[in-house]
Amino acid sequence: MKMNTLGEQSMKTVLKTLILRFQESGIPDDLLPRELNLAPFLETRNAVVITGPRRAGKTYLMFQIMNELKLPMAEIIYLNFEDNILVDFTSRNFEDILTAYKELYPTKKPVLFLDEIHNIPRWELFVRKLVDNRYRVFVTGSNARLLSKEYATHLGGRYLEANVFPLNFREFLKFKNEKVNPNILYSEQRFHVLSLFEEYVNFGGFPEITLARDPVLKTKLIDAYYKTAFFRDIVERFKIKDETLFEIVLKKTAENIGQPFSFRSIKNKLQALGYSVSVKTIINYFEYAVQGFLLIPSNLLRESVISREKERKMYFIDNGYLQTFYISENLGKKLENTVANNLFFRGKSLRYFRNSLEIDFLLGDTIPLQVSYDITDTTTFEREIQGLFRFLQHAGSKMGYLLTWNDLDTIQKEGITIEVLPAWYFLLFGIKG
Repeated sequence: MKMNTLGEQSMKTVLKTLILRFQESGIPDDLLPRELNLAPFLETRNAVVITGPRRAGKTYLMFQIMNELKLPMAEIIYLNFEDNILVDFTSRNFEDILTAYKELYPTKKPVLFLDEIHNIPRWELFVRKLVDNRYRVFVTGSNARLLSKEYATHLGGRYLEANVFPLNFREFLKFKNEKVNPNILYSEQRFHVLSLFEEYVNFGGFPEITLARDPVLKTKLIDAYYKTAFFRDIVERFKIKDETLFEIVLKKTAENIGQPFSFRSIKNKLQALGYSVSVKTIINYFEYAVQGFLLIPSNLLRESVISREKERKMYFIDNGYLQTFYISENLGKKLENTVANNLFFRGKSLRYFRNSLEIDFLLGDTIPLQVSYDITDTTTFEREIQGLFRFLQHAGSKMGYLLTWNDLDTIQKEGITIEVLPAWYFLLFGIKG
């Protein structure tokens, strides 16, 4: 009994130290606001669960929320459960958090910010108890399992989810202190923004990498991020036994960005390389990579569920990860991946169309987007335009887009308009201003 009491007292001491340390250091003053409507999260009395990849900015969103709430520092509990000092923290210590705070501030009621809480088993029971006792609580986690059905059941619908992803291109330019307006297409600034877009396409939009200036440092950071996501968020969490096989699947995905595939086709390719693997294992690998915020699925537009599940595409959640796989530059694939993750960051479910023609992306069911890095070749240009016209005629729609590296044109035919736009401009403004 004595040992338990001493252990509890020791953890309370640690918690008091961490609570006061953050209160004394204060909220960082270098916050760069993200494009996220915070109003629902500031007003709710439910738990706010912030999910997304590691290093995407979840902690800084917490700090942004603290600023918006205008809380006195003495009313804030901030704990990062990846801090080495909390290595011995277990689910039994959750109650020590409130006890430690009460011993510091007997008359105050805190707002809790619990970072990377998914590292502690049964966190959801503690969060539910906090909400039931009218505490405001914000939590983050780096794995999509943070809101699995099991956890959602325990939280009983008493939460709102906020997703934080790498920077979209608009946010990227803000981090670069670059202000643009729709008239940029007709100004010299266009060429500077295009050079920044090339950086974004090559290195992606993780905030720390965006702010780093040295390309070598950027590459090293990307490699570290990838290894952490690969090993900690996927291999360890899902207990993948054959790491090499899993990485080959990811490598094949990177090599075939934008290409539809079936799980059976992946299985057959791996068997040709000498690997014995089941379709179920392939399906699991992709599901793990999606849950681990590494890949984004794009589904075939079909009425039949069986047809939709027969094939799909996969994109990486950040272009920087493609650095891990590409030996040579392939800006065409990278450009399509950039469009894919930017649409996803805006809350769009990715879908494509394919029968005798293929449409890379659909906004709704009727607005087609094609992505082609280079349309200087007449055959390529005609193929892309004719594909868009045929789809628009089939869908009964009047507007489509061909997104390229830096081309600008308008093509009209039979009441149908196709805007040829630089992809960077479309990601900033949507349509030509």
